[in-house]
Amino acid sequence: MRHAVLMVILTGMILLLLSTVPVSAESSTITSVSPTVGYTGGSTTVTITGTDFNTSSVKVRLMMDDESNISASITSHTSTTIVCKFTLSSSKEKGDWDLVVVNDDGSEVVDSSAFTIRSPMKLTAITPETARTNDDDVEFTLDGTGLSDVTDLYLYKKSYDNISAEIDDVDSTGVTGIFDLTDVDEETYKVCVMDSFDTRRCDLSFEVTTDELGSIDVSSSPSGASLYVDSEYMGTTPYTVDDLATGTHKVSLVKAGYDDWAKLVKVTQDDTTVVDATLDVVTIATTAPTPTPVPTAVPATTATRISTITIPTAWPTSTTATTTQASPLGIPLIIGALGLAVLIART
Repeated sequence: MRHAVLMVILTGMILLLLSTVPVSAESSTITSVSPTVGYTGGSTTVTITGTDFNTSSVKVRLMMDDESNISASITSHTSTTIVCKFTLSSSKEKGDWDLVVVNDDGSEVVDSSAFTIRSPMKLTAITPETARTNDDDVEFTLDGTGLSDVTDLYLYKKSYDNISAEIDDVDSTGVTGIFDLTDVDEETYKVCVMDSFDTRRCDLSFEVTTDELGSIDVSSSPSGASLYVDSEYMGTTPYTVDDLATGTHKVSLVKAGYDDWAKLVKVTQDDTTVVDATLDVVTIATTAPTPTPVPTAVPATTATRISTITIPTAWPTSTTATTTQASPLGIPLIIGALGLAVLIART
């Protein structure tokens, strides 16, 4: 009996405790992330869908072991959708990152390896850069970086159909393949690539030219001149250049000792245009000799002649005062004057 009472009391206490424990809110979930890739050196806007996101405030970040977190700026959010933007600097580690949504109450939901950071695709060169329409087997090589996920390569021009290539090989630095240019319009197109994440990159130019061909037969007087057609070296004269696209081409001749020669030559379909050039000897301009300047005469400097005559030493001047002696004529003059006075008195 006592055991039964104790069991009832214990059961009641358990029920009481359970009734006082708050029911936890439903956990958030992530169902999709789009896009799932971003490229360093730029910004990527990501849409996250799921359930039970906090409607008042959420935070989103990317996480990877041994790397600093990358926080997103929130553009908009509801309980089921978050739109945010990640700014990915060029120094960020490439690879798969975990995507984390943090609710206002501190609860987190993690989607492991949900977002991939990659180097941006870059196109640096395509070889060849031109081909003729109706050539169904144009082999090409595209060089660049970040190309390992390329799934499609095509030529693009607005208002024209894309010209897709058949891809043979792909790696991070290049793509090889074949263009079929049957019935393709003669235009200049952009080279575009698309990767497995639907990221497109268009750059470089590829020109489709006419398949109407002609030739030119070039000779020169004197012969042996270097021949260039549209700045491309062909050989030395006399020389015939075949399979030139119809239209106007620049023909140039270069030979040492002669003036360069150039002319625009029109090539017509299934015809040979004859070019016969006469090269002029280089004229060397004669420069009049520069007269030698006549030096201005400089007056001769008169040399000072040193006299060999010995100059006697001057008598020394006495410093003692000299007494002036009376003139010997003074006495007779006095006597004469007295006599004259006496005569005057008697008269």
